[in-house]
Amino acid sequence: MAKLSIIETGLWDVPRNEIIQAETPDIYAQNRRHTICGHCVLVQDEKEGNILWDTGITSDWEMTWPEQFKKDYTFYKLSNLEEKLRELGLVPADIDLLICSHLHYDHAGNLKKFRHTRAGKCVLISEAEAHEAFVKVSMSPDGVFGAYFRNEIIMDGIGYQTISEDTWVSDDVFLFIQRGHTPGVIGMLVRTEENGNFLFVTDGIYSKLNFGPPVVLPGLCVDPKSYMENIDRIRALAKKYDAKIVFGHDVEDFKQWKLSPEWYR
Repeated sequence: MAKLSIIETGLWDVPRNEIIQAETPDIYAQNRRHTICGHCVLVQDEKEGNILWDTGITSDWEMTWPEQFKKDYTFYKLSNLEEKLRELGLVPADIDLLICSHLHYDHAGNLKKFRHTRAGKCVLISEAEAHEAFVKVSMSPDGVFGAYFRNEIIMDGIGYQTISEDTWVSDDVFLFIQRGHTPGVIGMLVRTEENGNFLFVTDGIYSKLNFGPPVVLPGLCVDPKSYMENIDRIRALAKKYDAKIVFGHDVEDFKQWKLSPEWYR
């Protein structure tokens, strides 16, 4: 069976309009703030070895991010991924399979830590995400499109492989593609023997508020209809596998989970 460790990546403020679709034009214009958290997941699997799902936010954001992003986001806590891996007895070269749920700054920011490693040469992403991210940043004159940064996802020593449909990568790790937030966000189901099953939905569903009922659409959503359909699907998956849902950016929900270097077994 697999075991997993939830790695906290940070705590920061973002424009509320990104997380919750503004109820009125006045609320949108106010550009209120909203605090979110982030995480990635280390899975140790009998078949696939060390699996890392997402990489968090780059630690050198102050030097590399566009000025507007520095103004839009306020960090209260930011984890160093390499330090977090060391707490688990690992270094980037020990990762056997690297999965990016999608390629936004807070999920793929540390890909450069895996340059020229076994996992870094074939990072797993969805085919729809590849079309969205790589085309958009390549066409942008400054390499920035939405929350995609060209210099964080395209570099020597990093390669990709894609999936276009739901995939069991081992007996206990199932990847499923969620449409809505972007065209193809990879969620992950992990089955453990002692602690049950976990559904990591990442930005497929930001929070319990978005999940509902009633469903509250996020501001960042390329396909609202698919987002709504995905919520119904997540409810069905949670019921089918008797799985606990870990939301992508929910500060209150996140308090219930034990974090690395502790394990769910």
